[in-house]
Amino acid sequence: MKKDNFFWVSFSDLMTSLFFVMLVLYVLTYVILSQKEIELQNIVQNLEQKLEVYDLVKENLNPLKENTELFRYEEKYKRFTLAFDVAFERGDSKIKRGNLKKYTYTLGKIKSVGKELQKTIDLLAKKKAENIKMKNVSYLVIISGYASHLKRGFIHNDYELSYKRAFNLWYFWKDKMGIDFEADKYKGLIDLQISGNGWGGVGRFKRDYNESFVEESKNQRFIIQIVPKIGEVI
Repeated sequence: MKKDNFFWVSFSDLMTSLFFVMLVLYVLTYVILSQKEIELQNIVQNLEQKLEVYDLVKENLNPLKENTELFRYEEKYKRFTLAFDVAFERGDSKIKRGNLKKYTYTLGKIKSVGKELQKTIDLLAKKKAENIKMKNVSYLVIISGYASHLKRGFIHNDYELSYKRAFNLWYFWKDKMGIDFEADKYKGLIDLQISGNGWGGVGRFKRDYNESFVEESKNQRFIIQIVPKIGEVI
């Protein structure tokens, strides 16, 4: 065989091998990119479904936002505060006469808040039962008590006091009104937490030491948070 013929045969074999290598690489790249495209489409679809569910959740909480006589929604902190003052006597925490200032007025408002919360949570349960997309949605309900940081306050006492106030609010609704957010009918829907934020927490009123604590006293309040927990969407 001539030298030139040997070269061209070898060159042809090399080019054929390179062609098959490039073909295999192309096929592998195409398959991998196709799989990635499917994965990205699934992620986008899942996010769109979650956004749809999140919008449904926000819509279900609108009744509380619209009830400005009882609730004030703080958009910045995504939470509800009571739209009326709850003023305890110094060091008191129980919902009863002698412990609360403006007792009759405040008690009536506290009862209305309990009923409105129950109505809203019953609506959340109803919406979840009616809509398959809400199947894996549950809610963290947090009842928080706060304390005013007054001149002679003690941090340990006031953190404990703020918790007791939140606990007694929850217990008043349960014991006196039969409103139990941990009832069997709410299992899988409501995760209830009772907390005491004491002197902490965001969005507090200023500590006006030189102005008789008029603003600081407003920190003696309750905050209610309803936080959606969205699992895998269907």
